[in-house]
Amino acid sequence: MTSTTTISSPATLTPPSRPQYPIGIPSKFGPDGSVHRYPGNTTVCHIPSASPIIPGLHAIYDTVSTHPTLSQFIHLLPPSSWHMTVLDGVREEECEPGMWPIGKEKQPLAECTAEFAPRLRQLGLQLEGEGLAPPYRMRVRGFGDLTVGIGLEVEGQTVEEERRMRRLRDRLADTLGFRAPNHETYPFHISTAYMMRYIEGEDREELDRVLAKLLAEMPKEFELGAVEFNTFEDMHAFPRLFYLGEKEN
Repeated sequence: MTSTTTISSPATLTPPSRPQYPIGIPSKFGPDGSVHRYPGNTTVCHIPSASPIIPGLHAIYDTVSTHPTLSQFIHLLPPSSWHMTVLDGVREEECEPGMWPIGKEKQPLAECTAEFAPRLRQLGLQLEGEGLAPPYRMRVRGFGDLTVGIGLEVEGQTVEEERRMRRLRDRLADTLGFRAPNHETYPFHISTAYMMRYIEGEDREELDRVLAKLLAEMPKEFELGAVEFNTFEDMHAFPRLFYLGEKEN
């Protein structure tokens, strides 16, 4: 596996059919940065407070939030929300084919979460025997698509660890009963912000410069703990229902 540490290049052309706002507006946030209701469930690993990349994530937050121009375009996510999604569950608003288990697209979200929970608890008890238990050894590749937001793309530290993470995704998907259309190509990432506007021209050049400096100073390797099953009402908080593998009370 070839790994590079990069930042996405700015677009050279503006597509004529481009939406007015970047992805996430207005479904997750308003154009003014207001937080919109966007409920769902998911499986994630929150970034441990003692992780070596935490100072780097805080540096992104602090630098962007105080920048005189970039801060106007970007909605920063609270540090308590920082996580790596292992496999998306379902979102109330996204009911197109492939995004929910077949035949369940109109099911109330709470019922779906209640059905997922015992399946995931059972899977959690099997992970160690299948060689899929934590810790998960990850490394930073670079920043992802900066038209959507500011997120670190990450991968397993070795070819074998990346394959193990992909097997974990497969097991989660099979347990929930569906695979999203992007299941095979989904990049692991840690989101720190969403774009409120497209950033172009000199502002984009400044964003690239700022992020390149921050990336160069950030440790690249870190570990994640047990996968969590979470619900959420918006993009600011992902409360945990339980860890996969923990015993039910």
